[in-house]
Amino acid sequence: MIGIGIIVLIWGIIFPFTDWYVRFVSPRTVKKGWGTGAKVCLTFDDGPDPRYTPEVLKILRQFQVPAVFFLVGAKAERYPDLVKRIEAEGHQIGCHAYYHRHAYLLSLWKSVVIIDKGRQAIEKITGKPVHWFRPPWGALNLFQYLFLKRHYLQVVLWNSNARDWKKKTGPAGVCKRLLKKVKPNSIIVLHDAGGEKGAPENTVAALPGIIRQLQRDGYTFVSLDEALGGKYDARRWTASKGS
Repeated sequence: MIGIGIIVLIWGIIFPFTDWYVRFVSPRTVKKGWGTGAKVCLTFDDGPDPRYTPEVLKILRQFQVPAVFFLVGAKAERYPDLVKRIEAEGHQIGCHAYYHRHAYLLSLWKSVVIIDKGRQAIEKITGKPVHWFRPPWGALNLFQYLFLKRHYLQVVLWNSNARDWKKKTGPAGVCKRLLKKVKPNSIIVLHDAGGEKGAPENTVAALPGIIRQLQRDGYTFVSLDEALGGKYDARRWTASKGS
């Protein structure tokens, strides 16, 4: 029984405890911007996708809105021209692992590989270092936490979401859910790929209305660098609020 208890304790430290710490305690986890003014940062997960990402880019260009795309490395390798287009149109790029796998289901080796391989895939296409990492489902384990810290990759989560990965949410539901949650300095998460089949169609349909309403409400869309007030320091593995 003691042996089982030790195993459970170790598992708890590696997976749920580390995940809880990163989500709710760690000062190194970015979940919102800071500073004055009604600004928000728009982010997209799970792409690039040849069907939906171009539609999202078209809408962003129409409204002159910047965004951050957290890309899945395997998809980036499959659609490198889309990655280049995202960057060419002035958006920032972060890593969303190489495959979309939950941290609780990964071995030590795979935990590290999906981050490093995903980062390298993106950097090979863009020729620039990746600074931002968003874990699939927002979950991390201890192996990943230590790897990210060692390699100065900043964990970026969110504080406003619309559950747009669910098909049944619908365009109106995506818009309504998100607008209720947005506050000054919000980091918004939406999806330009992944989720349930057909779900990104809801996001594409809802996006113009979301942007229009937030702009009417006085919000300005900014990059992640701007949302953090330009205080990001990769070598300290933190986004410092210091002035």
